[in-house]
Amino acid sequence: MIVSEKAVRLSAIVAVIGMLVIGLGSANAATDAVFVSNCAVCHQPNAHGVPGVYPPLADQVGKYVHLKEGRAYLIKVLSFGMTGKFESHGSTYDGYMPSWPQLSDKQIAEALNEVLTNFNAKLLPKNFTPITADQVAKYRAKRLSPGQVFKTRQELMEALGKAGAAK
Repeated sequence: MIVSEKAVRLSAIVAVIGMLVIGLGSANAATDAVFVSNCAVCHQPNAHGVPGVYPPLADQVGKYVHLKEGRAYLIKVLSFGMTGKFESHGSTYDGYMPSWPQLSDKQIAEALNEVLTNFNAKLLPKNFTPITADQVAKYRAKRLSPGQVFKTRQELMEALGKAGAAK
């Protein structure tokens, strides 16, 4: 999917406004900074994404961590990127999520924990433990292509379906 330059500019403007509105007053500013400065540009400061362009993270990915494979999948998306067509919250997405090799294992864990605890708290399992830098390092050790990460997404969605969780 090719995203127009106008859509990218609009997303960036919305993200900057959001950073000013919610990023400055956060109690977890250091942790929030990773999400705000890297993820919010596309997925938006509220993590609701842009329908048909950037998928939502809020009220969505929290159910993934009910399965061990879900934690691994989230780490792999940030570590290696993803490409492929899928549906989320009634919209279809067919684009490319870039990898974030410039982020440390700790920063990836922080960004994922920000999304999980602040935008998906009601979906998390009761025994949820935050993702650690060591877990990120473990999954980053095996290099994957964005297409391989997409395949792990498909496998996760099947597993969630079998476990009774909605996609």
